[in-house]
Amino acid sequence: MWDEYITGSCSRISPEAPVPVVLAKEEKRMPGGATNVLKNLVDLNISAGIMGVVGADENGLKMIRELKKWNLNAVEIWESPDRPTTIKTRILAQHQQLLRLDREYAKPIPKALENKILQVLRQMIHKYQAIILSDYDKGVLTANLIAGIMEIANASNVYVAVDPQVRHFHHYKNASLMTPNEKEASAGLGVDFPENEEEAIAIGKQIQEKLNLKHLLLTRSEKGMALFENNKSVKLIPTVAKEVFDVTGAGDTVVAVFTAAIAAGSTPLEAALLSNIAGGIVVGKLGTATASNEELQHAIEPEYLHYEEYSL
Repeated sequence: MWDEYITGSCSRISPEAPVPVVLAKEEKRMPGGATNVLKNLVDLNISAGIMGVVGADENGLKMIRELKKWNLNAVEIWESPDRPTTIKTRILAQHQQLLRLDREYAKPIPKALENKILQVLRQMIHKYQAIILSDYDKGVLTANLIAGIMEIANASNVYVAVDPQVRHFHHYKNASLMTPNEKEASAGLGVDFPENEEEAIAIGKQIQEKLNLKHLLLTRSEKGMALFENNKSVKLIPTVAKEVFDVTGAGDTVVAVFTAAIAAGSTPLEAALLSNIAGGIVVGKLGTATASNEELQHAIEPEYLHYEEYSL
């Protein structure tokens, strides 16, 4: 997936329709989707690889060429002739996103391609401490593929982190970590959006029990995060974001930093606190962004390590 940004200025309304006219001044394109999770890991100097699907087109070839520049330990990308490479185009003016245009084909990948992906994963799984499933609901992470990945990872005792989509919510049973936001969590359970802290905690507890998750990190926007561990307690972590310019990709940063911290030997609480700080860094930037090691080190302050713990 490519993230494309067209940035300009807006000073009038179109005479053709009641929409703003943007005078384009800058255009840029960068890898997005699951590759943004990967970029977060790379910028933290984590050894990582990627598996995924692009279209059999020029945009797909450009993606593969770009990823091969990232000093990864594996680039396993399949070109699928039945779909274009996804492009999300965002139009911005005065630091505000006015429109997003998606070009994509999100039907499930064929069974034969699922089998190829699983075959390669079986051969590579011994190299990794963790797998991150970045589910953008674009047809790659099918129910069958998710089940196969979970089986291979669990058999090899590999940590499985999931940034979920509602469609596949219940297919991620027995994952090590899930990082839904409140909207995804409530929709995944088929309940109303939580109106207060008590309702958010109840939703998180229910998800962890139903899906048998080792860790659940419920992201709550300006309200921070809630970390659920082993159905015993919840730790409420307040937000550290000072200014919010763009929340694009913040969830990618959270799942990447949490998983990297766990793989490095951190406790779940330490991983959550670090991912909260990293999320606060990236929402203060415009566009898809990451947090570097240096930024994280400079951002860690005693007041950002506070939390409240409640028994479940």
